[in-house]
Amino acid sequence: MSENNVKKSRDGKVKNIGKKMGRSKAKQWVKKYQKANPKSKHNGSLYGKDILEKLCNYPGSEGLWIFKGIDDSNEECFVLFPADADGNILESKKIKSLGAAAAKDDGDMDDPADNGAKCPPFCPGGLD
Repeated sequence: MSENNVKKSRDGKVKNIGKKMGRSKAKQWVKKYQKANPKSKHNGSLYGKDILEKLCNYPGSEGLWIFKGIDDSNEECFVLFPADADGNILESKKIKSLGAAAAKDDGDMDDPADNGAKCPPFCPGGLD
């Protein structure tokens, strides 16, 4: 991982990269994207607490990488990977893509995750 990215946290630690932002600014950014991309079929995805905790609680995980991908139906999606203290993707001996069943499966917690609820059609209220 680029050292410049790690230095963006206050103390240089991966686990501290990112910060909270104001709700009005966040809504503004989302609306700005949606206005600039009116034909987008994928504005966001919802992931449940269970899969996020599994990825974050994997031994050595200090953060999450979120990548855009193209799924087997040729639709845009996000793929989430746990990251180590240097910002590298944690790998297991067997990497497989997880769906909603991952929340019920205690094996291979460092596997990447997919299958979030896509927006559209499943979009939240509260962006108005």
